[in-house]
Amino acid sequence: MNIRLSNFEQLIDPTILKRGHEYFKKGLITEIEDLGDGDYEATVEGSDLYTVHLHIDGDEVTEYECDCPYDRGPICKHVAAVLFSLRNDMEETDTPCQKTGTPLKKKESEAAQFEKLLDLLSTEELKTFLHDVCSQDKILRRQFIARHLTILYPESKEIYDRQIKEFVKIYADRDGFIGYYESSRLGDAVYEMVEEARKHVKTGKKNKALYMSEAIIEGMFRAITYSDDSNGEIGGCLDEAFGVLAELAYTDMDESLHDEMFDWLLRHFEGKDMKGWDWHTDLMRIAINMAKTEEEKKRIRIDLEQIKPNGNSRDWDYRCAQNLKLQLIRHTEDETAAIRFMETNMDNPDFRRELIEYAIREKDYAKAERLADKGVKQDEREAPGLAEDWRDYLLRIYLATHNTKKTIAMARHFFLTGNGRHQTHDYYYKLLKSLIPQPQWCQYVAELIADINERSRPDTNYYRVAEIYIWEKEWDKLFRLLQKSPDFHRIEEAEKYLAGTYAEELATMYRDLIINYMPDHIGRNHYQLVCKYLRRMAKLGYKPMAMELADLLKTQYRNRRALLEELADTF
Repeated sequence: MNIRLSNFEQLIDPTILKRGHEYFKKGLITEIEDLGDGDYEATVEGSDLYTVHLHIDGDEVTEYECDCPYDRGPICKHVAAVLFSLRNDMEETDTPCQKTGTPLKKKESEAAQFEKLLDLLSTEELKTFLHDVCSQDKILRRQFIARHLTILYPESKEIYDRQIKEFVKIYADRDGFIGYYESSRLGDAVYEMVEEARKHVKTGKKNKALYMSEAIIEGMFRAITYSDDSNGEIGGCLDEAFGVLAELAYTDMDESLHDEMFDWLLRHFEGKDMKGWDWHTDLMRIAINMAKTEEEKKRIRIDLEQIKPNGNSRDWDYRCAQNLKLQLIRHTEDETAAIRFMETNMDNPDFRRELIEYAIREKDYAKAERLADKGVKQDEREAPGLAEDWRDYLLRIYLATHNTKKTIAMARHFFLTGNGRHQTHDYYYKLLKSLIPQPQWCQYVAELIADINERSRPDTNYYRVAEIYIWEKEWDKLFRLLQKSPDFHRIEEAEKYLAGTYAEELATMYRDLIINYMPDHIGRNHYQLVCKYLRRMAKLGYKPMAMELADLLKTQYRNRRALLEELADTF
């Protein structure tokens, strides 16, 4: 949420705003620093010292962050206090300055200071500093050596292998495992090698690009099997290194380098070193794009023919092998052969999908409908998600052929059963409304609601029926639906539609829910939730009711200190 300095009060919770203004008036902002380029950093005194970061573009605050523990809204009182201070400066001078008694210092960023020092220090001073630091820090010394290893030894595949091993050794623990944070650091270090390899492709140093990429793929694949790569840094390096190889495959390489790379790819594919990972397939994809001679094409065919179906409808390995065969056909033959191959292997859903889309592009809707309809019948039981994909194609075909009856039937199916995978519920609803004659629409909606209640779970029913009432602006019906099964979230969602007519009823629902909620829910997070809805009661215009309930809770649960603290902060 962006905030304008000129009128930020409208966007901040009144209680937070009031406390922020008090902090500003009391001079609790001890320092504001202008970091340049619209970035500001402020220190605010509270129960502790907190740091606020903001980015301002003209009159607009586009970023704001505070390191305090407040988590009940986007803006805390410390950010609000700094906003008051900065606006006060701006009103007096048109730019933030030193008019509040809070000195606004111009401060160079650390990056700028670092760059300046690199320019000012002599080579000897930098060498002395680097020597001292690396002498004291073994990890940093290893990083320095690993990064510059190719300066000490002639460049070769072996030296790049060693470089990767050195990086892995730096970040692995004594048992050889690479933890979450270390995986990220390892990824950062190796990514620089990937970028260097990519530059070598562009400058024509293809052997270096190849050897670096091969070393990265082999070394990082070994590393990923004994690391916590939850952040995807190691896997990302593998993806990028394969990307470099894919770029190389499309360049003109000399014959020996071409043969070396092609053999490396297929040796790893045939050895199944990466089986179970997408990289295993990537090896073959790149090799197919490189294939030139009949001998190379034959080797690929032999490798792919060895992958046999296992009889499982979800045979991923065989499906990938079929897709690779199709790629090889397109690389070595023509599109007619590719279509013929797909038509004889229709159990592969990728082929069925491609053929349907081709038929639609060619406006051969009869063929597209046959293919999609057969797909529904084939996959209905064992792959219902795929069956829905084929139905989505059928809907597109019915729309293109102006088949109103079938369009209505399929749109109704998706509205009642769809999970939003293809289109949102309101898309199907609007489509139905555009096709059903207006005099019949009310009855049709009633039948839709009856179907929803019959098909769906009660917790799902509410939201599906509520959205219909919202689309139709049937506020009385929405309120009666809410009355039957109120909960905090549902009332909050309904406020925007019902607050104008049913404010008192909504506030009363909140009150009753809070009273019933409190006996069985203990803990600050539950108390914060209760206070949130007390504030919503007040926002609806029933602050006295909310305050009366707060007093009741203070009395009834007087031994719950955390609750009393949260209630004290609410009003």
